[in-house]
Amino acid sequence: MTGDAFPRLGAWVKLPAPESVELLALAGFDFAVIDAEHGAIDSRTASTMIGLARGCGIAPFVRVAGTAPRDVQVPLDAGAAGLFVPQVDDAARARDAVRATRFPPLGRRGASTSGRAGRWGLAALGDYLRSGNDEVRLVVQAESVGALSAIVEIGEVTGVDAVFIGPTDLAVADRFREGDGRLADLVAAAERRCADHGITLGATAAGNAPELLDRRGYDFLVLGADTTMLRQGAHTLVSGARPAATEAGP
Repeated sequence: MTGDAFPRLGAWVKLPAPESVELLALAGFDFAVIDAEHGAIDSRTASTMIGLARGCGIAPFVRVAGTAPRDVQVPLDAGAAGLFVPQVDDAARARDAVRATRFPPLGRRGASTSGRAGRWGLAALGDYLRSGNDEVRLVVQAESVGALSAIVEIGEVTGVDAVFIGPTDLAVADRFREGDGRLADLVAAAERRCADHGITLGATAAGNAPELLDRRGYDFLVLGADTTMLRQGAHTLVSGARPAATEAGP
């Protein structure tokens, strides 16, 4: 794709509440990933979130459940800045994701200028097609040991803009994996290969963002989820007040 560098700091949106997007924008995040894979967010709510995000100056991505036409078409027509596609284990799967999300000649995405992506019918067809192929970002998720091994081949597929290492599914797969090598070493090797080949790389971060950005070469991070932030913030408030409330008694 063309355009600016990938936005650096993002968060998952799992609650079906458009206000989450606005709050993340006010907190200073660069992008939000509306989670239609694991979150209980329907297409109408996702569309509202996308429009609100654009108005708030935060880039709206959507993590889709798969590459079926409706999974990708609805968020892209609604104006998503890009998609996160899960479980991309090899280059063939990456090419499938490209075909589903790009207009011809790169893919087979259906065209309709009547939605937000087409400026509600105001966009010229050529501009709409160019924007869909050049400006919409496709992020594929590497969530298996096989994907780590093939990460360069995946990342170099034409139409793929970035690879996102998914730690949770990797940890699950590692429990049932046969063979040598610690998972951490396999991830580190994948990081080095991405750096050597100029592949844009992202991951989640749990308090180790400086290390990932400064020393391990990651280009963008998802720092957490709205659900986790709510739980952590609430826990901090209650923990701070509980001792005094207990001492005061009923």
